[in-house]
Order: sequence, then structure tokens, then C-alpha cells
Amino acid sequence: MKLKRTGLECSKETVSSVKTLLSLYRKVLHNVNNRIVYLDEDIYTTSRKHLSEFINSLVDFEPDINTQAYNDTLESCHSTLSLLELLEKSVNAVKLYPENGYIYYEILWRFYFDNFKYSHDDIADILELSRATYFRHFNNAVACFYLHFMGILKTEKYEFNDDVINYDTGRNDDKKAV
Repeated sequence: MKLKRTGLECSKETVSSVKTLLSLYRKVLHNVNNRIVYLDEDIYTTSRKHLSEFINSLVDFEPDINTQAYNDTLESCHSTLSLLELLEKSVNAVKLYPENGYIYYEILWRFYFDNFKYSHDDIADILELSRATYFRHFNNAVACFYLHFMGILKTEKYEFNDDVINYDTGRNDDKKAV
């Protein structure tokens, strides 16, 4: 699907996939934040230390703590936060797109990233756009986001396959899924 007057090109399936990925942002952010809070509470009840203090004292011996379980949870949170950071970098890169980039950014940020969930009509009113113009910009914004996201994945040494995103460590036999 070639988007009018922008030169941005994405298939309908790609646009649909990107919209699905973006729609998960708030839920995933909420989930990872809750996991960190619960982990902090759990560590505090067992060792009377907060998560930051616990991480600093991991070198010391903590006999009452199952460190592997905490390490697994922290690693999972880190991976999730890394993906969220890539999404945020991508949406910020959209803002710098020369043709309507700021409008695309505002649409994407308000619809997918802002803590308050705006409707399409709310955003169209805020940006003072007609419905038709808004939805044309919305589709262009999603395509622009996709192109920036793929560019960031490549510059951050992430490799995109149809099924999975892998981190390229430089060795073919040692890739981590994100």
C-alpha cells in the first residue's frame, strides 16, 4: 500500500501488525512496572532491602533469597523495557520526519503512548483536522513509524525476521530474541 503524497510504502499486513504492536505499549508498560513494584515488595519482605539496595548487594551473600528467580524476573523486565525503549525512540524519530512529522508524532503519541487514552475524534479535534485528513495522517503516521522502527532496529544491531526480532551479537550461533 503506497500512501498518498508521502512516498511512504507499507503493505496492509505490515500496517496492521504495527498497529497491533503499538496498541500493546500501554499494557506492557503497566505490566512491567507492576512486576518491578511487586519484586521490590517481595525483596523487602524477605530481606528488608529495596530492589535497588538488593541489586547493589548481590555480590554479598543473601542466604534467604532465591537469587535465580529474581535474576530471571529482572532479565525479563530488562528485555521488555528494551523493546519499549525502541518503540519510544521510533516515535521520537517520527517527530523529525520532514513532511508532517510533528503531526504524525502527535497522533501516535496521543493514540498509543500517552497515559491518557485519546480517541481518534479527540485527537482530530485537538489537532484541528477533519476526520478524512486525520485518518490519512494516521495511516501515514503508522507507516512512518514502521520505517523508523526498522531503521532503528538495524542501527541498534537488531535483525528483523518475519517471525522474530533477534539481537545480532556478531556470531551467527549466538543470537538473543528480544
